[in-house]
Amino acid sequence: MKFFLIASVLLATIIRPAAAQTRLSGKILDAATGQAVPYASISVLNTTAGTTSNAEGEFELRGIALPARLVVSELGHERDTVAVAAATPLQLKLKPASVMLPEVALGTYTEELIKQAYRQLQRSSLTKRYSQAFYRQITRLEGQPTEVQEMIWHAKTTSGGIEGTAMAQGRFAAKKALLQFNNFSIFTKSIVLFNPLVDSTQQGGVVSLNVARDYTLKLLGVTQSGSQNLVQIGFVSKSTFSPTPNRGTITIDEATHQVLHFRVESQNLIHIKSNNPIFKFKAESSVYEMAFQPSATGATLDYIKASYQGTVGRMLKEDINLQASSFTSFYAVQSAPASGVTYDAAGKVRSDLEAIKKTTYDATAWQNNSAVKRTPLEEEVIKSFEQKGAFGTMLP
Repeated sequence: MKFFLIASVLLATIIRPAAAQTRLSGKILDAATGQAVPYASISVLNTTAGTTSNAEGEFELRGIALPARLVVSELGHERDTVAVAAATPLQLKLKPASVMLPEVALGTYTEELIKQAYRQLQRSSLTKRYSQAFYRQITRLEGQPTEVQEMIWHAKTTSGGIEGTAMAQGRFAAKKALLQFNNFSIFTKSIVLFNPLVDSTQQGGVVSLNVARDYTLKLLGVTQSGSQNLVQIGFVSKSTFSPTPNRGTITIDEATHQVLHFRVESQNLIHIKSNNPIFKFKAESSVYEMAFQPSATGATLDYIKASYQGTVGRMLKEDINLQASSFTSFYAVQSAPASGVTYDAAGKVRSDLEAIKKTTYDATAWQNNSAVKRTPLEEEVIKSFEQKGAFGTMLP
């Protein structure tokens, strides 16, 4: 079942010495404020190597041949290409992109642009991409971490979202707690911007031909990044479509009509159920975010964030605050599927925990993977599990 969103190396010498394979690390900063730029895309020019900066703007790339050129991009900043000759810690600064804020959205500009984005998804959805994906999930009860799941998937994606996945590696840690998620990743894998099998006049998605029927649209601004004009549109669901408002933003390249970013906040996007009849979930809310990199054949999925918070009611006992968050980054993108891999349909419900337990733990797959880099806060979470001896297959 699918859930639909309301969503060169430049050398001067003739003789080239053998390139050294090395590890690069660094931090992405805003050139104007000096603040960290989270979730920026970092790739090595003319290769499939790449990663995404974490919430602190930090990144790491392994096995890179130097010298090299890094391409760094983030929607709110100007794209930059940086030459790297040595494996010293890098501090890369991105200039903020200039933003125009029109006073009035003229005519049906926003509606027509979204319709164009829908038609572009129709064309580009036939182009499949195959990559690795790193998924991390943290569950908290009353603000305290109780569960961590990490998985590496083989992923099959399109310009509209994930189409299929296959488990490559997995590990988990859990403390004794009243609640655990066994398949929270279904919300990452199942929500798409476009499905060719569904009539756009009926699906109720933001990227559809009838968007104005179900949503109120507002032009928030146009960001100029190099030759790109990135149009940001705000949307709020109408009461005739949804009893509780679903609101968010969508960013579209004005020239190519590619959707490059989507974010929605909703009270009814994610609903949690438990096999314990005394648990009643209420005050639920969630945030879902997708980011894409532009491409000549259709945008390429960059990362997905999903978060949930709610209150768990129990008979004759105090309510419990529940939070779950996940972040998935996509890297090593190829045009052909991995050899011997069978991709499960993204909407297929499986127990992540059971799938993780069936994998053979390979420490090197984690130690040599740049995407697994944690933020300082996440390191604190892992240490708290180590102190409690709560690891399952996740090894310190």
